[in-house]
Amino acid sequence: MGNATLVTQKVQEIHLINKLEKSGQIQLDSSFSLNVSFSSDGSRCLGKLQQTLRDKEFAGGKFTMTVELVGVFTCTGATSDQVKRQIHGEVYDQLFPYMQSQCANLAAASGVPGLMLRKAAIDPNSIAVNRGGGPGPDRNPDGGPKLTLLE
Repeated sequence: MGNATLVTQKVQEIHLINKLEKSGQIQLDSSFSLNVSFSSDGSRCLGKLQQTLRDKEFAGGKFTMTVELVGVFTCTGATSDQVKRQIHGEVYDQLFPYMQSQCANLAAASGVPGLMLRKAAIDPNSIAVNRGGGPGPDRNPDGGPKLTLLE
């Protein structure tokens, strides 16, 4: 049994379109994706959670919001596919409250108050483990280059 502990999180990207012309209720479609990349030794992972909200009523997209949140985690026991699937769920559970807060605040600032995301139940059996998708040894867990400080 492994676990993941959130070290830090940040909003990496936001896209917002709000062309609503009047106040009132709006029906939104919601979707999310989560990708988790593990370091080669399984001691760290990077989770990217992307949440997209779109209005249901207007085909032209009068309201669309996409938020990408990135979290860096320390991990224990992330060596088997089964444990990686379990940690994937933990990453979602730990990033979701930050995503909920960011989406609610952004929606309120754009004139759509009262937004509440629903947390999804993640089935570990539906998670695909990709063996070739991690960063190389010269990269950080977030995919960026390793930096060396010179004295």
